[in-house]
Amino acid sequence: MKEVMIWPIYLDSTKSLNEGRKISKEFAVPEVKLKDITKAADKLRYKYTIETDKSYPGEWYNKSGRLIIESDESKKEILMALSEKIKEQRALKENQRNNNINKRKKNRK
Repeated sequence: MKEVMIWPIYLDSTKSLNEGRKISKEFAVPEVKLKDITKAADKLRYKYTIETDKSYPGEWYNKSGRLIIESDESKKEILMALSEKIKEQRALKENQRNNNINKRKKNRK
């Protein structure tokens, strides 16, 4: 098992590769927060440690935090899995929100 450090900026589609994004924009997710990554890591059953008081070196002024994941997978594989899970969770949340809005509209009639 090796430890892989994951910063939110690695998955953020609003950042460029030069700013720190590690995966292709088509797989990245906009405005990723540490809690999004934590939820995804839980769903994927990774063993991890959270460090909320840490700052990505390129953005030393922004305490975004980081996750340290213990896994045999490569960093790229972990980033892709986390990104996919975050997208799934956001889509599910959006569907639930739309269903609730539709139910409220039906109840008004």
